[in-house]
Amino acid sequence: MPEELTVRRILGDQPFAEIGRPEWAVTATRHGCVITAGDLGHVPWHGTGRWLGHRIGVYEADTLRPRHIVASRYSVCAIEPHPELPIVAVGTGRYDGSWDFEGQLLVLHLETGRVTDLLSKSRQVRHLRWLEDGRLAMLLSPEDKDGGFRTGFELAVAADDWLSAPAGLVDPDHVRHPMVESGLLYDPHVEDALARLTEGRWRRRAEVRDLTVLADGRVLATGRHTDLECWDPSGALSWALPAGGEGSVQVEAAPDDESAWVTYRGFHRDDGTGRLVDRATTVRRISTADGGVVDCVDMPSAPAWSATGEGWLALRPLGRDAEAALLLDPAHQEAAQVGLAPRRSNSPALRVRHSTRLLYVDGPGPDGDAPWIHAIEPPGAHGPATVRALFPLHWDPASALQPWCGPAVELGDTLVQAGRSYERGPTYAEAREGTYVVNRRLPDGAARWVYETDQPLAGLDGDERKVYVVYLTGEVETLDTATGEVRDRHTLRAHGHPVTPMSVAFRADQQRLIVGTVDGRILDCTVPE
Repeated sequence: MPEELTVRRILGDQPFAEIGRPEWAVTATRHGCVITAGDLGHVPWHGTGRWLGHRIGVYEADTLRPRHIVASRYSVCAIEPHPELPIVAVGTGRYDGSWDFEGQLLVLHLETGRVTDLLSKSRQVRHLRWLEDGRLAMLLSPEDKDGGFRTGFELAVAADDWLSAPAGLVDPDHVRHPMVESGLLYDPHVEDALARLTEGRWRRRAEVRDLTVLADGRVLATGRHTDLECWDPSGALSWALPAGGEGSVQVEAAPDDESAWVTYRGFHRDDGTGRLVDRATTVRRISTADGGVVDCVDMPSAPAWSATGEGWLALRPLGRDAEAALLLDPAHQEAAQVGLAPRRSNSPALRVRHSTRLLYVDGPGPDGDAPWIHAIEPPGAHGPATVRALFPLHWDPASALQPWCGPAVELGDTLVQAGRSYERGPTYAEAREGTYVVNRRLPDGAARWVYETDQPLAGLDGDERKVYVVYLTGEVETLDTATGEVRDRHTLRAHGHPVTPMSVAFRADQQRLIVGTVDGRILDCTVPE
């Protein structure tokens, strides 16, 4: 019998969350709905399929609950509901960065959610208007950039029945009219409109980059628009630190849960000097009681960190010229500077949860330039801090599969790690990308089992019995920690619609799986014991 994974509540939930950064909001009073469009941003998708970051949302006018959520290949440039029929025309498109304009003319059925592209050729649709005689007037981009970025030509088309209009009905090159100005391709007042529709409840949110669950049930989260936020056990927001720039990346709670270390991304403008300051080189310790800054550590370049359950923290600068890691002891004091070999690997940082060791990935190892997993031994009775190469990141040199490092969890004498994988084929087109999960024995790194899938990885966490592997598709696979057997599959949804996870944290003693999404919501899930 499959195990049940239940979304018991959604933190940061709000109307219109599904569309991300809003670009349009149109109220269709006759059809009892609000039609919106937005952009969820970029997600590093790999393997089969392609993630579409633009969204069109149809919401009930009275409750603002989502009726339909539709992914769009291109940014939405225009929305025009039909004055009588239950359909809406949506113009989309973009400049491809080299020569051409691309886009679609979508007709979305407001009752069934069916979508039809009426263009026979890709072209940006910059404006739409229903005419009194029943035709649909549109402003189309020129075929290429020589025609101009701010102008387009008008075209009006008719259909025998717009409810069943066929795909490819409109040939954008059939008739050309004089070029006119395009105007804005977004609603500059859309955020005010959403705030008004929600009576002030709507606020800008975006990707949840990292999560941790405290012993008392509180949830800490980082994101694009939030340096750090804290949700109390009841699901209410206790406090939030607005981002000064591009927000924060990682959060690591201290063993006593009284504070948490946070790393940042990008730049912010100094209020005093007006200059841009690189926040990514700063690590701060934040009080979990009220969000106050307790400590601040400046690094020569953006750091990756390793942490242990006892409270040791190793900050490793990611610049290729940086050769020393800063060790902080459980009392948050500098304990040592540890010399490291110059970086030769471009692999992302190895993030290990519940670790008893300060682990990191880099090259070279004893066998040359291939990435190895290393351990930093903190200073103690045995002597000064040292670095020890444990085992290669690639567990099977005979295999054609090439792993990149990603999230991992240490469980007793086991390290379960996951990441993106690449396997060469006879030709470039036959190369295969996917995700691996491997159970490795500590301390020698021998692989007990390997699980492979073509789904793109979002995160991983678990305990000695089960490992939860979360994918960008919204699917969660539960693997048996001892055998790698798939025990359950579950697709995460919010209000009946799929989500795109970005981060995950599991708390075994609370039987909670917390999943952060690309749209800024946090799914608080209950898993069976």
